[in-house]
Formats: sequence, structure tokens, C-alpha cells
Amino acid sequence: MDRVLVLTALAMVVAALVVGGRLVAARRLRGLRAAAPAELWTALGDAPDGRPTVVAFSTPSCIACRATQRPALAALEERARGRVRVLHVDAASRPEVARAFGVMTVPATTVLDEWGAVVAANQGFASADQLADQLRLRRTPSLR
Repeated sequence: MDRVLVLTALAMVVAALVVGGRLVAARRLRGLRAAAPAELWTALGDAPDGRPTVVAFSTPSCIACRATQRPALAALEERARGRVRVLHVDAASRPEVARAFGVMTVPATTVLDEWGAVVAANQGFASADQLADQLRLRRTPSLR
């Protein structure tokens, strides 16, 4: 009986953490969407160029960034054939940009539409397929 209680309590804690994490992510995305695109681009030190953009955050010590996120971004760029822009930001050397985009961990990606407004934000690894799906939400030509 004690084992059942412990497992039930553990399951409830895990469920609460999952729900809490999703709420934090949703709140962060709402905050990013409410931000004026100009503020985000000023933080980046760049400007929209008429293409949807993926802003990819990493650090030199991030193994997942090198092993998984960079190859996924390269695959996305290859599939998009110039229709999508990928900007790489070192969150360690540019923490003000990471703060402006609400980055809490790396790898992280933020998808911006062709006008520079936030479409999606991902904390952790985002596959090429996931990023392509998020880009399609803004009527981007097929990235297949």
C-alpha cells in the first residue's frame, strides 16, 4: 500500500511539473508575440529581409547544439533553398539577445515570419520537420 501511495505521489509531481512547464512555455510565447518585432530585431542587431527567419540560440559548450540542432538547421536550410533565413546567436557572448527572446536553455529556436513577428518559440531541440511545420503556419511555400 505504501508503494502505491509513493508512486501516486510521484506521478502527481511529474504531472504538475509537465503542466507547469507547458504553462511557462505558453506564457513565454505570448510575451514574445506581444513584443514589437522592432525590439527583437534591434536586440539582434539585424532587420527582416522579407523571408521567414529562424533565430537559433546555442553556446560553445552545448553538445546538443552541435550534435542535433545544427544538423537540423542545416537540413532545414537545404530543404528551403534560400526561402528561409537562419540566424545563429551565441547566447553566452550575447546574453542580452537571449534575454530579449526569453531563452531559458540551449538549444533554443524562435521562428519569425517574413515581417519579423514571432510565430513560434522552442526551448530545447527542434527538428527540421518541426521548424518547417512552424514556418508553414505563416503561409511559407512548401518546404518539402
